[in-house]
Amino acid sequence: MNVPDQLKYPTTPKQFLIRSLGDLLPDEIVNRPKMGFTLPWEIWMKEDLKSFCEDKITALSRREYFNQKGVLKLWKMFLNSHPMAKWSRVWPLVVLENWLQENNVE
Repeated sequence: MNVPDQLKYPTTPKQFLIRSLGDLLPDEIVNRPKMGFTLPWEIWMKEDLKSFCEDKITALSRREYFNQKGVLKLWKMFLNSHPMAKWSRVWPLVVLENWLQENNVE
């Protein structure tokens, strides 16, 4: 259960996995550089989460301290895949409104 570090990391971080699979893994998989993993937020926000996001964006745009036209324009730009309106700019606004609603902040 507790494998010492010197056995886990002599040359590659996943040596035990690679050894256990033997020749089943091709060299291009074994020796490829580390790759990140990203979730398909843009797709989710435009499909499965679209109504949730739209409700939150609309509600946020109506709040006193937000520019209604600006918030709604950003949402439309996102839906039209504008390069300046990535999911990472819109999602925090959705989450903010959700938090405000859940915490009864007016």
